[in-house]
Amino acid sequence: MRRNVLLVDVGIALIAAIVVLTITPGLAVAGTIAIAVLATCAISLRRESRRLGRARIRRRRTLRPGDGKRRA
Repeated sequence: MRRNVLLVDVGIALIAAIVVLTITPGLAVAGTIAIAVLATCAISLRRESRRLGRARIRRRRTLRPGDGKRRA
């Protein structure tokens, strides 16, 4: 399932790149757009990883010894 989503994302990115390169007047404009998109993606990934890290820390704090699975 995850691999299919990745392939769809790559396909969309390729189509978007082709459209941007054909519509923009030069490579400098296309490069500027690409840098802006990459910066946005990097910021988004950073925020998501921080959010997941905080959630992990909260889960660890709420677990008490003995709350997990008990061995028979």
